Amino acid sequence: MNKVFLYFILGLVSISNWAAVNTTTIKGVVYIDKNLNGTFDKREKKLKNVYVSNGVEIVKTNPKGEYQLQNTTSKTIFVITPTGFTASIPNQWYKRIDQSSNEINFGLTKVKSTKKFKIMAVGDVQVGNNNEVKYAGNTLGTHLINTKDYDFSIFLGDLVNDQVDLFSPLKQIVDFSSFPYKMVYGNHDRNFKNTQESQEESFEKIFGPTTYAFFHKGVLFISLNTIKPKGKYGYEGVYEKEEITFVDNVLKLIDDNQLIVISQHIPLAGIKNKEDLLVSLNIKNNILILSGHTHSISRRFYKRKNGYSDIQELTAGAVSGNWWTGQKDWTGIPSALMKCGSPRGYFEVTFTKNKYHFNFKSLGFNPETQVSLWFGDLNQDELPFTVDAKNNKLLVNYFSGSDKTVVKAFINGKYYSNLKKEKQVDPYVARIKRWQSEKVSPDKLSKGSPYLNTRSNHIWQLDLPTEKLKETNRIRLEITDPYLEDFEKEFIFWKE
Repeated sequence: MNKVFLYFILGLVSISNWAAVNTTTIKGVVYIDKNLNGTFDKREKKLKNVYVSNGVEIVKTNPKGEYQLQNTTSKTIFVITPTGFTASIPNQWYKRIDQSSNEINFGLTKVKSTKKFKIMAVGDVQVGNNNEVKYAGNTLGTHLINTKDYDFSIFLGDLVNDQVDLFSPLKQIVDFSSFPYKMVYGNHDRNFKNTQESQEESFEKIFGPTTYAFFHKGVLFISLNTIKPKGKYGYEGVYEKEEITFVDNVLKLIDDNQLIVISQHIPLAGIKNKEDLLVSLNIKNNILILSGHTHSISRRFYKRKNGYSDIQELTAGAVSGNWWTGQKDWTGIPSALMKCGSPRGYFEVTFTKNKYHFNFKSLGFNPETQVSLWFGDLNQDELPFTVDAKNNKLLVNYFSGSDKTVVKAFINGKYYSNLKKEKQVDPYVARIKRWQSEKVSPDKLSKGSPYLNTRSNHIWQLDLPTEKLKETNRIRLEITDPYLEDFEKEFIFWKE
């Protein structure tokens, strides 16, 4: 046989095989799983007008509840659960594609629809060894077991610290939760043993797709993959073309009154082509972005054209704080104060129709802890609640604060002044850094924290009138913010 002709035939076979693998038609039904067994029974009702996607394209079930989807490169497909429904079996809203069958069905069950609901926004659990899995279990896990009033939680990436074998024990903890959860893919959730193109496969096998969407009680939730591998271990914060296409396709499904919540690991400020997403989001809808990655809390606002409301981004901090480091407390858990000076914790987000507000929940202190105060000398080693004529400053770290936050001070029963927002290193973080450099802390059973001179975005300061103060004084802080519950608390401080 002529060699050229043989190569031509082999080329055709190769192209044919590639097409067969990469353009499989996936079909199935979406149905009400009445007996909650995860299997479609012929008597069960099929659901029309429900969307199914591979993370790029979206198709809608016909009047018979049937869909057909051309799968290209995705290893999973998922149902975009509509308002009033959820997966009949937890985490069965997505399915791995099995090459032995091209039929995938999705069973749903009805849920009560209310005008108001709450979720958890959880940043960077980031466990790197078995001890840290136990830290997460005895803090976050215990909280998940004993908390009942959230509709679901969103984990904002970096579930592990480059140790994908810890996905399974971490999932065992999260599965104890009394409510569903969704996971976001982070840069430390990659499997470096795989090729760049398949680094996310270990995550997907345990937690599902890295790009997806769902509706819940009238709110559209979208999760995006912001990680683009670079080199052997590096990465960039980038929206791939498919991510933007998926967003554009999902936005065609909604009206102008629906709130949109986008969850991703890397904040917008760290995304090289963030303008690609912002162009797509220049629409009338209110939009909230939830992110993690920085191990600090911040709130930023992005302007839109045509008079549309600002897009707000909440970077929700980290359950691991400063990577599970620092002096251990009496229970053996590291303090791990975040680099912005906030304790380890998460955010509670409450939705009412197309509006929302936040509430920070500490996992390292009392859950209602919202603020830390520092009075006087920044280099003192004692309780920092004393001022004198030389060191008369008050620093207030309001963990949830932003440029829209107003902090007022009332001293000994009388209004004194508003505090001024100043971007600076948290004084407690600075003291920990100093103690570590002086070998004062931590003890030999604890691990030092790798703090840099990172300035906090939510510190306010005030010069106190030392000449008018008594020996023992009381100060009341009143804090208001359009996206937070009003905060008011009194503290005692001294003058030397």
